[in-house]
Parts: sequence; C-alpha cells; structure tokens
Amino acid sequence: MFRPEALETLKRWREPALIAVLFGFSLWFLWRAYVQSSLISGAIGLLFVSAVGGLLYIAFLRARLRHAVAGPGIVEVRERLVTYFSPDDRGGESDLETLMRLQLSTLPNDLGDRNWILWDSNGSLVIPVYAEGADELIEAFAALPGLTYDKIVRVMDSREQKIFTIWRRGS
Repeated sequence: MFRPEALETLKRWREPALIAVLFGFSLWFLWRAYVQSSLISGAIGLLFVSAVGGLLYIAFLRARLRHAVAGPGIVEVRERLVTYFSPDDRGGESDLETLMRLQLSTLPNDLGDRNWILWDSNGSLVIPVYAEGADELIEAFAALPGLTYDKIVRVMDSREQKIFTIWRRGS
C-alpha cells in the first residue's frame, strides 16, 4: 500500500515526531501557566519545555544521521566495545576506552563513500557508515569526552572528499 521508501522515511523520523508532540504539549502547559499566572506551574512548564526541547534537538540530529542505505557488514556496540563483522577479513574490534583517534573518511572506496576509522593501539578499524547497526556508533561516539552531536553532523554533511579527524584523545 505504501512505497518502501516512504515507510523508511516515516520510520526514520518517528522519534523526532513523537518528541515534537511532547514539545507542543509542554509549550501548551507553559502557556496555560502564564495565562493563569501560576508561578509554580510556570516553573514546571519551563523545566519541561527545556528538557523536551533538548531531547527534540538530539532526536532531530540522530534522525538526520540515520540512513536507509545498506552497507557491508554488521556493527555491534556492547559496553563501549565496538565490533565490526565484515563479509571479508576486514572486521575487528575496538575498545572506546583505548581509542586514540576517530576519523571519518569521505573518500570513495570499495566499502562505500563514508567510513568511520577507529584508531587504537592495535591499529585501525574501518567501518562503513551504512553498515547494519552503525547508528549505534553515533551514540557511542557522542559519549567520548569533548565530542558532540553537532560536530559529528557537521562532518557527516560535508561534501569534501577527505579524511576528517573528528576526535583525538587528550585534545
């Protein structure tokens, strides 16, 4: 009944849409508190608007980073351990606790046009951005000290073909 692309788009944006409804409700609550001149309700409403607004912003960024395109391999993140199961012998593991550098390559290669490069003491692990489960990486990377969703989104949106260093330990 619906085209698969349309369903995929709806699935991609469902979280921000639901949070937007909550944001609208919180704005309504704040407006009601203002109309009734209720200081306590106003403070609660302001707190609610702030919290839900922050969640909406993060959900919007996460939805922008999700892709429907399937890439090679499967990514699994468990307790800050990133495992990439590749259809060939390029897979491996990288622990985010010992991660030294995180890069994003926008250079086209046989894994796709965008790849994460995780550097640790054992070398590098290259993971296609579009691999199954790679959405979990963004959550894991956002927990690295000093790295934000904004920086990840900015680099992901870049049209330049180069290797971007997104994060480096100690800087």
